[in-house]
Amino acid sequence: MTTPTCRTHPRWQSVLGVLVLLGTLVLAGCTPAGNTTLPATRVLFIGNSFTFYNGGVDQVLHGLAPNTEAVSATAGGYKLYDHLRDSSTMDRLHEGGWDVVVLQEQSQGAVWFYGQFMTSARRLVAESRKIGAKPMLLETWARPDSKGVTTRALETAFAKAAKSLKAEVIPAGSAFGRSLSLHPHIVLNQHDGHPTREGTYLAGCVAYATIFGVSPVGNGFTGGLDGDTARLLQQMAEQAAHQ
Repeated sequence: MTTPTCRTHPRWQSVLGVLVLLGTLVLAGCTPAGNTTLPATRVLFIGNSFTFYNGGVDQVLHGLAPNTEAVSATAGGYKLYDHLRDSSTMDRLHEGGWDVVVLQEQSQGAVWFYGQFMTSARRLVAESRKIGAKPMLLETWARPDSKGVTTRALETAFAKAAKSLKAEVIPAGSAFGRSLSLHPHIVLNQHDGHPTREGTYLAGCVAYATIFGVSPVGNGFTGGLDGDTARLLQQMAEQAAHQ
């Protein structure tokens, strides 16, 4: 008695091969890999809508560095001055256990109200250091609708603040300026400065490069952007972070 042999018709072999290939591509596209070699890090973002738009800069950072627990304390229009008087923000900060605290001033504050910005930032920097966290200043980007709030003015204000506070700057604004100059087809923000999805991704890439000291170029997490756009923004982030 012979044992039946199962044979697949050549046509079905081709179909099965295509299905396997498609399955592999779908899985690869649905599981974009961030950098899992980085250590577990807890990051608190304190800011406003420039931080929380499009899901948040914190979530882009988590996508790029999956071992990172990145959360935010944000409210629309808030200055750092407002956060100091908001018990929910201060309670979150004083939970402790944060490795990094990122401070994002209202988008016009560092230029128009530098004194208030510095007073508030100084207090939040001190509070961050008390709990063992590294404070960092998130440099925001130019606002087309706001006189004087230019890339150069923001760079100058944040460089001065960083020197005084002995704190590091996350130069997202510099990255925006560079990208808009070299790749104007990539729209990064609305007229009032609020970031597009591309802008939020770029800010997250700059935060990643500055916090961890590693290049975002080649990171598999694209934030839902097409690969070419993500790569260009990764390059802009790397150049700004290491200029």
